[in-house]
Amino acid sequence: MTTRKLEPSKWRQYFDEVAKRLPSMRVGVSILGDDIGVQLETENGVLLGMSYDSNGEVFEVATSSIAHRVPRPKEIYVREEAGRLSSVEVVAQDGTKQIIELRALPSLPAS
Repeated sequence: MTTRKLEPSKWRQYFDEVAKRLPSMRVGVSILGDDIGVQLETENGVLLGMSYDSNGEVFEVATSSIAHRVPRPKEIYVREEAGRLSSVEVVAQDGTKQIIELRALPSLPAS
């Protein structure tokens, strides 16, 4: 498992590439901050997409239940396991951390 900080100049390219190869997954989105503690946005949504818009300077993760946006992020960290994205940490301008955790969808039983 490797966690690394992405350089801002690479954010758009990284998430464009991830979007091309990321399978359907379950996603959890949490917000952590000194003033708010831990706020769970969604725990078990289905990932619809994840992107960084360099023109609007907005990171967005869309799930079956929410669309979560972070305007003008300060930092983005990604964790990869066995070459696959497993989590993203986006640090907002106010210092809050948005944690996006990805999990494989359960396999359907054989019929």
